[in-house]
Amino acid sequence: MKVNLGVFAHNSHDWDRIQDGRLYEAPAEPDWRFVEAGIELAKLAEPLGYDGIWAPEHFGSPYGMTPNPLQILSYLAGITERVTFGTMVAVAPWWNPVRLAHQIAYLDIISNGRLETIGLGRGVAKKEFDALGIPREEARERLAETLDILQLALSQQRFSYDGEIFKIPEMELRPAPKSQDLCNRIFGSASSAESAEMLARRGLSPLFVGNKPLEDAAREVRRVNTFRAEEGFAPSQPKNVMMVFCTRSAEEAKKADDWLLTANRDVNLHYGFADPSNFIGVKGYEAYAAREASATAVLDAVAERALREQMKSNVAKMPGYHPSNLLIGTPDEVYRRIVEAQRVCSFSELTLVPQFGVMPYVEAMSSVRLFAEEVLPEVQKMEAPLHEAALPALDAATA
Repeated sequence: MKVNLGVFAHNSHDWDRIQDGRLYEAPAEPDWRFVEAGIELAKLAEPLGYDGIWAPEHFGSPYGMTPNPLQILSYLAGITERVTFGTMVAVAPWWNPVRLAHQIAYLDIISNGRLETIGLGRGVAKKEFDALGIPREEARERLAETLDILQLALSQQRFSYDGEIFKIPEMELRPAPKSQDLCNRIFGSASSAESAEMLARRGLSPLFVGNKPLEDAAREVRRVNTFRAEEGFAPSQPKNVMMVFCTRSAEEAKKADDWLLTANRDVNLHYGFADPSNFIGVKGYEAYAAREASATAVLDAVAERALREQMKSNVAKMPGYHPSNLLIGTPDEVYRRIVEAQRVCSFSELTLVPQFGVMPYVEAMSSVRLFAEEVLPEVQKMEAPLHEAALPALDAATA
């Protein structure tokens, strides 16, 4: 099984300044330090034997800070020879689809075909949509039309498109991509059931970010494959993204508790899960509006013991990272968790997120090295089968 590194740049401590309303003060640490640290982490992938490097798309807050995943992957393509690349994810509604198609084609050329996973999603955070002047009410339609256009642009010499949002006269990609199968490399990421169904019915294989209970993720794999079967598509295997902290001892692994607490806080603050006005009445985001009450606690001071205990006891109900879907512990424990997660979710490929919350990058680099030394070779030798539990409901019932 292939194992990749996911590269983020979090200035997580800066949420305290923002929460205090000190918006016109400079951050205590400049953002560029975290961007540079994330790049240094990515540079470890090839020499340590990882298979690839993936990048997200976020901007405008201390969370994620990668405004164009194809940009950082282009830089990394220029300083590597072997590793492959993926987006986790490029947020389709934020892009003009013609420009997105061209940038995908260009990265395909300069990386010599190493862009293997084109992960796409529709986005969530109100602040990101507002900054770009794009109505969230259009997000699902923009995603659907962008998929249409990418599939045309990456598979035909000339194409045109007449949609509700995008009108494209007959044209061609220049430069055209080097690879001829880029359409088959598009994966769909969805947090809501409605988006997951839409992507599955279009034939896209899922890309999962491991932020939900493992059992929920397993049920989602089956649902996706059930929708695919109804449309005449064969069962597929997801690619999975999971956070990792690999340590020499179980005692050392406890350091991740506070980092996970701030990581959950970061998720909720960036996406605005704790403010119902961010979702209520917004077409296409009804599922997010329905779960807002569970997130309000993360706006309290994260250092308070009461909040820490509340988050531990209610973590399954809150937006954020669920402990059953995390790779934290000794090499043996991390390997065991990967084996179990693959058995439950049938994923074919794994991307590790090695830095989260206020976790120091030096700790992330140590974890990445230890994982590479003691876990990576064994995982790369693992089979990654499609298990019966992931088959469409009718097939599984008659198997």
